[in-house]
Amino acid sequence: ILAGDALQTLAFHILARDVSGNFPDSVKLSMVEQLAFASGSRGMCGGQAIDLDAIGQELDVVQLENMHIHKTGALIRASVKLGAVAADNPQQDKLKRLDHYAKCIGLAFQIHDDILDVEGETAILGKTQGKDAANDKPSYPALLGLDGAREKAELLRQDALDQLSVFGQNADPLRGLAEYIVSRKH
Repeated sequence: ILAGDALQTLAFHILARDVSGNFPDSVKLSMVEQLAFASGSRGMCGGQAIDLDAIGQELDVVQLENMHIHKTGALIRASVKLGAVAADNPQQDKLKRLDHYAKCIGLAFQIHDDILDVEGETAILGKTQGKDAANDKPSYPALLGLDGAREKAELLRQDALDQLSVFGQNADPLRGLAEYIVSRKH
């Protein structure tokens, strides 16, 4: 937990400091604001609170998606958005595509994490396999079954890749990230 806290505050420090001098103060402030929003009660922390409150509860797909979008998904979206804002004069239609891409891969990340909790190996995962079920936490495999969860993650991956069609080869690192998210072993 402390390592995560330290890395999060380091991100704010780097944005505020901008030793490269590439960004005017107004852009730096906007970037700090976006990261704060994604990290706070309406982002990652809020999603984690929903997750903790959901233990032992039955959530439907919409509620589960809302929880997951706010957890790691909020930080993934902020990361992609900050990269886009750092580009010179980003176009609104491209920003919308990148945000949709990030929403999809953020949700796919969480779904795949749920899948790994069911079928991953404890030694590789870095956490006890089956911990979500043992703690009675809602998950996509519990709600949709493993095959349904895999299908949902794959649909999200494809939707994310479709959003990148207008970017050409410049988006290859983002394509690689989308592929990694649904194929990772931990």
